[in-house]
Amino acid sequence: MISIWCVCVGNKYSNDDVYKLWAMCEANMPEPFAFKCLSDRRIPGVFTLVPNEVWPGWWSKLLLFRYATGPCLYLDLDVVIVGDLSRLKSGKLSLPANWAQSGHGGCQSSVMAWDSRIERLGWLADNFRPAELTAPTNGNHGYYHGLWGDQEYITQQLGSPGGPNIKPMTGVYSYKYHCQSRPPDDAAVVCFHGNPKPKEVTDEWVRNARSFTLIPACHTRLTMVAP
Repeated sequence: MISIWCVCVGNKYSNDDVYKLWAMCEANMPEPFAFKCLSDRRIPGVFTLVPNEVWPGWWSKLLLFRYATGPCLYLDLDVVIVGDLSRLKSGKLSLPANWAQSGHGGCQSSVMAWDSRIERLGWLADNFRPAELTAPTNGNHGYYHGLWGDQEYITQQLGSPGGPNIKPMTGVYSYKYHCQSRPPDDAAVVCFHGNPKPKEVTDEWVRNARSFTLIPACHTRLTMVAP
């Protein structure tokens, strides 16, 4: 069974954002799955992994490569799910190409898929040295030897989607660049990287996609704290 992961570290996102993502997964994943969250706190009703070495913000995504096992799908908390998630599954590490127009290209890590039984990726976390992060500037979570975030680190270590190490992911689009009127017909996930965020837009398709409600008490999950 596939595990669908998210990361909720710090105060940028709330427990409600985790529940909202879970609800969208319930509505768009046609096969059984386990919903899990890596966090710096326990989230009621959600299988929560609280590792000892939680890292700042988006850098904590790298810890998934150490702790998440089996077939995995990762989703940022600010994505909107609009189609069948099962077609994003992949044994080989799969990410969409980065759409940001800042010139650095590489990977977009808002959505990632892999299977730890097929490809061991824990070294991505093992080789990272959080003590070498610089002080945060401009609201980010610190630079790592000049790298802005986890997706630049992944790109540095493995290259870009379409290269020998990363399978390109299709069905994932950017709200800014592809979807302001409506998402493409083959879209499964729309990413709200940067601003605006989903709750800040008025598009009817966004509101409809996020209209599902999940009551945590109705979905009991174990809470695990890493040793």
